[in-house]
Amino acid sequence: MTPARTDAGLPALPPTEGERRQGVKLTRKQLAVVLVSMVVTGLLAVVVASTSPPIYKTSRSILVLSGSNPNDNDVLVRSLESLVKSKGLAAEIKRRGNLDLPIDQIAGAVSTKRAPESAYLDIVASSPDQATSEAVSAQVVPALRGVFESNQRELPVENRIAGPIFQEVFTRPLQQTSKFPLWFALLAGMLLGGLVPFLYFLVRNLRKPVVASAQDVTDAIDLPILVKVPPLTGRGANPQDAVAGVIAAVERLSLNDAIHRLVLVGADDGEDRAQLALAMACVIARSFGQPVALVDADLEHGALTALVRGDDLPGLSECLSGQVAPDSALVPLDADALPEGLADLAAPEGMVQFLGAGTDRSRNVLRMRSTFHRVLEGLAGRYVVLINGPSVPGPVPTSQLLSLADATLMVVAEGQTSLTDARSAGDTLRSFSSGPAGVVVLRS
Repeated sequence: MTPARTDAGLPALPPTEGERRQGVKLTRKQLAVVLVSMVVTGLLAVVVASTSPPIYKTSRSILVLSGSNPNDNDVLVRSLESLVKSKGLAAEIKRRGNLDLPIDQIAGAVSTKRAPESAYLDIVASSPDQATSEAVSAQVVPALRGVFESNQRELPVENRIAGPIFQEVFTRPLQQTSKFPLWFALLAGMLLGGLVPFLYFLVRNLRKPVVASAQDVTDAIDLPILVKVPPLTGRGANPQDAVAGVIAAVERLSLNDAIHRLVLVGADDGEDRAQLALAMACVIARSFGQPVALVDADLEHGALTALVRGDDLPGLSECLSGQVAPDSALVPLDADALPEGLADLAAPEGMVQFLGAGTDRSRNVLRMRSTFHRVLEGLAGRYVVLINGPSVPGPVPTSQLLSLADATLMVVAEGQTSLTDARSAGDTLRSFSSGPAGVVVLRS
């Protein structure tokens, strides 16, 4: 594999701090979550509303007849409205009808309807049980009369309200049945189901903005975007085409210089980056016919080592401490070690050798800076070395790793990589990378 450098695609001038956007907009994956949540919550609300019991409403209408002064009538009607909704009248209804219901339930069941400045008042008793609705309604008007009559008897004649205070208009109550409107349940469910995840993602993106587009990468990292490819695994994924696009981009990146050491770094935990490194190693071995040494230098996460189930094997950590030589730590990467989504990319037997992160990582993290060049010297001349590097920024030192690389790829995932971490990683690459560097964007 002899990819080489080109003058095309040089990075633009770095944007100033004022030009950098905060990237609070939602990514496509987040928008998809919001839409799915809206639909699911709306449908659930419709199901709940359709299965809820109907509400039976019994209405009685009264007309206020207190003198000829409209102001007196208006005051009296308002007083009647307050009295109908009071717990005192609910207690009187319970006593008169000998109802086996709590006073709060009776008070909550009774409501009023009245047009503005009208002496006409509807008193409605609502309940999921029809018999309860009728029983409560039957006692409302008698309870009102009883309250007024008992209080009027205690007053002097000249202070009593003249005439009948009110009279019932219709001899029979009006019976109605209502259900919660399905259209309203659907609308309310969709609004609530969409608003909650939308606000969650918005607040999260404000607190920790993520890369949402290629423009965010350009603004934050100040490195050329070499290629934008979909994730290697998942529904409809085509890892062969995606990896071919990345390899073609690497060849354009360094057109005149042979690449023997290719390093992949990133700003997140590295699962997508590990898949890309594994797939690239297999495709390079198959397409170029050159043996590849695949090294997992991410001693913090070891995502690549876990991906090929090599956690229990000695690896780079033991090589850094001098416990084993790189040659003896290399193991052939068989087709059986590949995850299901990458099984079709298996290289010929023995063409890909793997050096895992090792088993004793934490103690040897800091040795990366001083002894990693010895590991590369042990692999030089026999392999194309493809290194799955650590997260940048992170606890694993990267200065020597980047300075020894012939080319460096920074892997950025839309909707996952933090803009702050991406900026720090870009600064680190520009400071320590001796070869050409570019960005690979994984679409969300």
